[in-house]
Amino acid sequence: MLWKFKRKPIVVTVHGFGAKTSHEMDDLAAFLKQNHYEVVQFNLYDIHDPNDAKSGSWIMRAEQAIRTAFEKTDEVYLIGFSMGGVIASYLATLFPVQCLILIAPAFHYVNLQLAKTTTKKKFSSSPSSSLSPSKAQTKTFTEIISQYKESITHIDCPILILHGTKDEVIDPSSSIAEYKRIPHDRKRLLFIEGAPHRMLYTPEYEKTAFSIILMMLQGKLM
Repeated sequence: MLWKFKRKPIVVTVHGFGAKTSHEMDDLAAFLKQNHYEVVQFNLYDIHDPNDAKSGSWIMRAEQAIRTAFEKTDEVYLIGFSMGGVIASYLATLFPVQCLILIAPAFHYVNLQLAKTTTKKKFSSSPSSSLSPSKAQTKTFTEIISQYKESITHIDCPILILHGTKDEVIDPSSSIAEYKRIPHDRKRLLFIEGAPHRMLYTPEYEKTAFSIILMMLQGKLM
């Protein structure tokens, strides 16, 4: 007898703009794996290479990550944080994802310096190594936001926007404005009281965020 094994659903994560790159999603990925999801994490850019600043390359890496996921299963979910939320919105217009989850999406950023310096952890043995993306990469960040921020008006899959009320980088009003632009009713906008921009790796708030994200993946919020 031939047994057909059900493939795990896959969650593709798209990180924000800063030194942690895809490591921003480590805690969330561990939580989702415990709940039987396969998780794809990837770097949009090389934080060690200041010249890795071509927007086309960043977007190509994102498209390749989700394309690879669809080669494994039809059940693919997409989560984007901050800048990654804007990119994820674009990807959701190209690929038939089950749902889209945006965490503090950077459609209208208010504090770019805070967005750039996301951790004090050194990524090099040199004590003088920089924590921030380069000027060229910062320019690419602004180009990507400008080029892809309209994608949210073309999304047709279920969508959750999750934002902290104490976000110091992206004002919560940004998510309110973008929520209104989503062209269908299969959408939710939720706020976590007191949560900062980096709620996905802030111990006081990450468990709440993870629980909400899991409910969305399980179809319990629509």
